[in-house]
Amino acid sequence: MEIVDLVVEYASGLSISDRATYVRELRSVHPSSRVIDIMCHLSGAEAPPSARASIDGTEVPLDQCDDGTFVVSGESESPTPGSFIARHIGHAWTKDQRQQFGRFVHTLSAAALAGAVGLWHSTTDWVPAAVFNVGILILLAVVFFLA
Repeated sequence: MEIVDLVVEYASGLSISDRATYVRELRSVHPSSRVIDIMCHLSGAEAPPSARASIDGTEVPLDQCDDGTFVVSGESESPTPGSFIARHIGHAWTKDQRQQFGRFVHTLSAAALAGAVGLWHSTTDWVPAAVFNVGILILLAVVFFLA
């Protein structure tokens, strides 16, 4: 179960926006009891509404059932492996998210620098692999610091 955004629109222009519960296995959306009550009161005076929900970042049309719940209409598209990353990279971060990401990357930078210093002091034979490892750790420290 997950929480999704539900929008119910009537032909008269009335629009109801609320959160609803989505059961992925059943492909059904269960609105809150107050929205079901409002839709029952409006059913006598209004034409049947159209509904859509925002599921996994995409707007999906819904079909209304008799009990007030909704079912996802049409075929469900299978998510592509990169779709999660594509949706979440480059989104507008809040100030707090940017600050926390900066702290995280700064910690990674400090850890890479500490690892490079530790490897430098513990290496006795400077073979190409040891030089490469120290160089990569220093490079990561710089990249993470500038990120």
